[in-house]
Amino acid sequence: MTVSQLHSFGTELETAGVACMWVSLGLRAPAVMRSSQQRPLWLAVLGAAAALTLHLPWFIDLLHQATGPTHLTALARNLFGVLTSAAVLDFVLLAVRGCHTYALYGLAGLFMVPLVWLDAAAEPHLHHAIPHASHPTPSTSYWAVLIAVNLSTNVVCVVACWRYSRASRDLSLRVGLRLFGLGAAFAGLYWLLSAVYVGVRYSWIPPISPLLLGCYAFSRASAIFVPLGAAVAVALRRMRIVWQLWPLWRDLVNAVPAVSLTQTRQRGLALLQRSGPLDLRLYRIVIEIRDAILDLRAHIPHAVLTEVRVRLEREGAPPAEEDARVTACWLRIARSIKAGGTPPLRGDLTAPVLGGADLPGEIEFLRKVAKADTSPQIRRIAAHLSQSIEKH
Repeated sequence: MTVSQLHSFGTELETAGVACMWVSLGLRAPAVMRSSQQRPLWLAVLGAAAALTLHLPWFIDLLHQATGPTHLTALARNLFGVLTSAAVLDFVLLAVRGCHTYALYGLAGLFMVPLVWLDAAAEPHLHHAIPHASHPTPSTSYWAVLIAVNLSTNVVCVVACWRYSRASRDLSLRVGLRLFGLGAAFAGLYWLLSAVYVGVRYSWIPPISPLLLGCYAFSRASAIFVPLGAAVAVALRRMRIVWQLWPLWRDLVNAVPAVSLTQTRQRGLALLQRSGPLDLRLYRIVIEIRDAILDLRAHIPHAVLTEVRVRLEREGAPPAEEDARVTACWLRIARSIKAGGTPPLRGDLTAPVLGGADLPGEIEFLRKVAKADTSPQIRRIAAHLSQSIEKH
């Protein structure tokens, strides 16, 4: 890849990264309006997105066409960058300490004053740049202050994100901090190379600068997207569980209609209906399955439960799945007996197994039961024992 191709690819990557940042900001805006804890992160990425947008050549051209050529565009970009550095550190410290560090914004304001003064005091200029064969504009002092502020804050951010992400037990926070730290690493490398370029004009530095900024943009966009991504992952997992439990729920509710609190009978509608949050719908399905199991237990003699377990042990059922397979088998038998009009039994009718000690454990157990219910072996044993019971 030639130098020009590398620069072109980096510019395209930077544009795509900035677009992703704005998309992420838009998607996260509703949640941010409701949560003050997420606002610092959102504002930090907003400032970074604004600064990077003002760095894109095509956007600068559009802006200059609208307002006329001015050095204030470059100055605004760099001031946004300094303010963003303060917001980034505030977010990191908020994540690890639980409180804002408002002094950082005052410190950022102190650094912005000399930048504005150095820009105003310099000779007339249009761009803030480090040309290949002349002095930096507006001045070397301006770039020294700008690089020092951005490089130091990014180094602190990388160290803090790495240190505290390792100590955090919250997966979303851990991933978010590491993505934020990765973005700070790309930004820090960009400013480090800018410092090198001020002193030594290596020709390979300018072409890779857009590439670093593009990686920085994608890291920041990913960091702000972590909470939404985690919520989507949880929702998809719950949808998958509902989909897995649906056939078992349908058969049990058909056998014991009284346990059902909903009229939905189509599998896909359980995922699409908006009658309540998905986690509540999943909880309701679990409750209805459990109630149906308790009802059907009254149609199974204890001797049949023993026979089911003996049959499965004889055919080599995996020990980890034994309880789930036994439950799936006797539920099939109980549905058959109840459908034949046999009245419920009396005496000790406690269900042998209902799952784990908590809701996640019970859900996992019912998933195993639903899987076992589709087994040809379970269906064969249940059909054989059902026929034997009917004959007697």
